[in-house]
Amino acid sequence: MVGVPAVVRNRALATGAKRWLDDLPELVGNLEREWSIAVGRPYDDSTEAFVAEATLDDGTPAVLKLLIRRGEQVARNEITALRLANGEGCVRLLREDAERAHYFWNGSVVR
Repeated sequence: MVGVPAVVRNRALATGAKRWLDDLPELVGNLEREWSIAVGRPYDDSTEAFVAEATLDDGTPAVLKLLIRRGEQVARNEITALRLANGEGCVRLLREDAERAHYFWNGSVVR
């Protein structure tokens, strides 16, 4: 079971992203297997994404962030900005899933 903070749940419902909420546990499970990560507790102060602690298979701490569906370019812009910054002044993008960005938006592991 994936715990979604109330603010994120309410925002998803208000923006018509109920399917995103319903599919979130399956997406998290798929990403855990595909990216060899273990997803932990969600951060309670998230507002526009499911954001949770994660651990890479080598023990490296990371964060999984899955944006609520709100327009294709939003996720792509965030992915591009993180990729260009390469960890300077912000988190370092470890992985992203541009193929599912159209539905799940930003499946990014960052640290």
